[in-house]
Amino acid sequence: MKKILFPVIVIISLFTSCKETNQDENILKNRIKSYLRECEENGVSGSILVAQEEEILYSGGLGISDRKKKTPTNEETVFTIGSITKQFTATAILKLQEEGKLSVKDSLPSFFDNVPVDKKKITIHQLLTHASGILGNLPGGGDFTPIGKEEFLTKVFHSTLDFTPGSSYNYSNVGYTLLTIIIERITQQDYEVYLNEVFFKKAGMENTGYILPNWNKNNISRAYKCEEDRGTHLEKWKINSNKISYHQKGNGGILSTPLDMYKWYTALKEHKFINEESTTLLTEPHSLINKGEYYGYGWFIFNSDRNTKRIAHSGYNGVNYSNFIRLPEEKNTVIIYMTSLVRYDTRRIGREIEKLIFDENYEPIVPKMNSTKYGAGEEPNKNMAVINKFLSVLLKTDTMQTIEIFMKTHIPDISKHTRFRDYFNAMQKEFTDYKLVYTLEYEDDTYDILLESKQGVIEELTPCFDLKFNEQNQITAFGW
Repeated sequence: MKKILFPVIVIISLFTSCKETNQDENILKNRIKSYLRECEENGVSGSILVAQEEEILYSGGLGISDRKKKTPTNEETVFTIGSITKQFTATAILKLQEEGKLSVKDSLPSFFDNVPVDKKKITIHQLLTHASGILGNLPGGGDFTPIGKEEFLTKVFHSTLDFTPGSSYNYSNVGYTLLTIIIERITQQDYEVYLNEVFFKKAGMENTGYILPNWNKNNISRAYKCEEDRGTHLEKWKINSNKISYHQKGNGGILSTPLDMYKWYTALKEHKFINEESTTLLTEPHSLINKGEYYGYGWFIFNSDRNTKRIAHSGYNGVNYSNFIRLPEEKNTVIIYMTSLVRYDTRRIGREIEKLIFDENYEPIVPKMNSTKYGAGEEPNKNMAVINKFLSVLLKTDTMQTIEIFMKTHIPDISKHTRFRDYFNAMQKEFTDYKLVYTLEYEDDTYDILLESKQGVIEELTPCFDLKFNEQNQITAFGW
């Protein structure tokens, strides 16, 4: 009897353990689904993938990707991933290093003629880690502002460095475009063509690129800001003859889906693109940003709330937002989130899911995107009355009102007054002679304000959100 007791106990223990594991997993899946369902009911639109130990726990879309066509968002909906693009550029550089075509120790004169003296010692490593001193963005360089390679290089080489190369950190989109041009010069291929051939096809990423994928146009999410349709990246590139501006190329703007980015993650992890040593270099803490926060090669590295390694990167252009979170020490957890409808709390969803996963008692914040539109002069509540007072000062229609009186009355936190003065002065200079079009009131007591110029140009007062109120109808946040 004793001879068969032990195996029976082992089998029972294994069965019980598996059963408990499955129960825990199902509970987690249901918590994620419940949270995202609540987000969707409150107006959130986007797509998200959550995985642990190589198993996808959730993959799907929320809300509507095209309001006119009423197209629902799903796991095949394509979004702009913004600066998450940088990890493609970094991986391409390391692949070329493996092939002996460059070294991260190489400096700019190895690739460019007539490099100015102050930039001659800038290395590829410094460009990868934002430690080159190169400015963040060229003045007047919007993502879709046309600029060719040579014009871009001329402007960069004539710009002033922010600091001596290697001595500090400053996030630089320009630096990553320089890396992109290096890739194009070495490979003699367009950046996107190269990525597609050496990475995307190999990983089965059929929905990732700038313009090459044969997308179903109905699957590309349209961007919305303050209820206004801001279109898609694809439409904007077509206006520029299908050419990607070097203001954006290689540092941002690639289109993808959470599912494709998970394929990218899996291929990286399995060393299908670059070897283990190079893959490790991507997420080494190379450049110190702040205490405990570093930049690697195309990734931010810092500790989670649980003191575990957190590897992440986001992409944001004021309208679209994406977030890619990796937690290698915690069941290889991966969270990939994309949206084309951004406001105050919508950028938190990936982080909220992370907290939900690792704290069974945590109640995640649900962004509230549903809004009510009020025309100029409407005052259905006390918050709107305060907003109209604010606008009368800002737009100079009420000369009796002063910003000092306004702050004393409506902003209780005196420590915020200096920042509010700066915010107000900047807005007043920018929006002289504008008039109010409408105000959007959201269920979380935040407001977006739309103004119109004399030329008929409609703009939101500030990105993300304008004013946030507490229950006492006092302003607690503004601008960002």
